[in-house]
Amino acid sequence: MTQFAETELSRPAPVDTAPLATDLRTSQLDSRPVEVNTDLGADTLPAPSAELEVADSPTTQHIGRYALKGLLGRGGLGQVHEAWDPLLSRTVAVKTLQLAVGTPARVALDAMFLNEARAAAGLSHPHIVTVYDAGLSAHGVYIAMERLRGCDLRQRLAEGWRPSQAQAALLTRRVADALAYAHAGGVVHGDIKPANIFINRRDQPKVLDFCIARVANGAHAFANPAVPDNPAAGTPHYLAPEQLQGGRVDARTDIHALGVVLYELLTLRKAYTGDSLEQITHAVAHNNPAPACDVRDGVSRTLSNIAAKAMARDPLQRYSTAVEMAFELRRWLERHNAAEPQVLESARPRQRAPGQRRRRRARPTLRTWLGAGALVLLLCAGTALALWGPLRDRDKDREPERRGETPAAPARLGPPVAP
Repeated sequence: MTQFAETELSRPAPVDTAPLATDLRTSQLDSRPVEVNTDLGADTLPAPSAELEVADSPTTQHIGRYALKGLLGRGGLGQVHEAWDPLLSRTVAVKTLQLAVGTPARVALDAMFLNEARAAAGLSHPHIVTVYDAGLSAHGVYIAMERLRGCDLRQRLAEGWRPSQAQAALLTRRVADALAYAHAGGVVHGDIKPANIFINRRDQPKVLDFCIARVANGAHAFANPAVPDNPAAGTPHYLAPEQLQGGRVDARTDIHALGVVLYELLTLRKAYTGDSLEQITHAVAHNNPAPACDVRDGVSRTLSNIAAKAMARDPLQRYSTAVEMAFELRRWLERHNAAEPQVLESARPRQRAPGQRRRRRARPTLRTWLGAGALVLLLCAGTALALWGPLRDRDKDREPERRGETPAAPARLGPPVAP
């Protein structure tokens, strides 16, 4: 049993202190709703036949108790392998860290990595990759996590995916929900970028590498103690100004990076550009990107303002928590989803089912005309009878005059006569 596993057995079960936002609709990002569907990434579990196929495939080497089966990816800090866990009979992804530092520094970094891995293992959220185990091996420190199937956001954009505004807002809102949950547990990511946002086969985002960023920063500090303001292994396009200047990293650092990701999804270009590392870091520290609604036609001004506020150079001008940013995105999505169906319904022509003939307008028949004529005659007869009564009474009153007679005067009523 690894030191990490022993420590985890002795710890009390983590208590979730942040509410999880549930999706109410599905969107086109999900092919959901916006939603929004409530899928928790169940497609990451392969079929039993696939599990057996991984278990029976050749093993290249062992790290801890895990049998490595094949290489999934390679990065600046290490490699990711598909592996088989014989103890729990399941497929996992094992990430190894290869840090080019001396032995004393490596011991300190290994301890830092295990501490960060413990914090990441305490996170249980549908949009955060699940960490199973971490430990030391002859190949260095490693971390075992759930095996995801899909690709990261960087690869999806490179393949030509062009998200709609609703898709961009939904994806960003889900990542903001995940960050809010992690921040409530005292865990800051520190390296939010498209490469660390994995999109599974149901288009659900999963945030990766919660325990890697601080280790990378620590490795850079050990390797280059004289240059504290140089960016670490993180991508400089998404680093906050305080990270470049060696300042305090907190939840607002992750909010800045997420704002840059939203800006890129809305405009299809990076917020900070340059031909060299120095130019990019200078742009991050001093430039104000043009509003997203000015860069690309049709971008919502509300979404543009959300991205601009999250990307503010001064941390005090950003959203104070990821919950606030997620709330603004959710409110925009609710308004957008309420208005969009009405527009689509009014603009959508009625379509006939296959084989269905076009319905003709019903023409009036002879029976219809006869009924209408009878109704008109009845109305005329009723009107004539209503007028005939008053005319007949008037003629009776004038009958004595026509015969030359004087009409009798009406009798007068006087006082009673005594008998």
